[in-house]
Amino acid sequence: MQRVAVIGPSGSGKTTLGRWIESNFALPFTDLDDAHWRPGWIEAPLDEFRGEVDRLTVASRWVLAGNYTEVRDLVWARADTLVWLDLPLAQVLWRSSLRGLQHWWTRAPICNGNRQTLSKIVNGRDSLIGYTLLTFNARRREWPALLADFANGHLERSRLRSQAEIEEWKRGVETPRNRNAQTGNTPVER
Repeated sequence: MQRVAVIGPSGSGKTTLGRWIESNFALPFTDLDDAHWRPGWIEAPLDEFRGEVDRLTVASRWVLAGNYTEVRDLVWARADTLVWLDLPLAQVLWRSSLRGLQHWWTRAPICNGNRQTLSKIVNGRDSLIGYTLLTFNARRREWPALLADFANGHLERSRLRSQAEIEEWKRGVETPRNRNAQTGNTPVER
């Protein structure tokens, strides 16, 4: 597990799992939202976005979180592991709403210094909630076929459908840290 793609809807825990993988495997983590959004919530031009993802994925070790169709060919083809967080719709809506409201309330910067607004959480098809509702079922139908495609046969795949399955997957993955603890070796510092 050296090049890991974490996919799933907003609120599924992609960033949280990506950071866990980063911490336990010493893999550099990137949330693709940070490569996609510029200050002022301006989308990166496609050639710049693809260029940044190309730069990230030619490296020998990485973990990326995100679902951007525009760069899927780069990410999936170069990944060795794909983890799909396929949690129930009600759970991801609840979690993404809470996270969005927390970011709005605290004014915490996200995605290159952007700030969450109530409008970006609830208003329209492009809002956090609207986008999740719009894409949730389509991705659930699309991704199994894409993952079954011969071109993606090289991927070690995990489809995790609950928080309990995520925790079980984490316990079952042999990390450098728990391998070193079992053998008595000192962990390698990042």
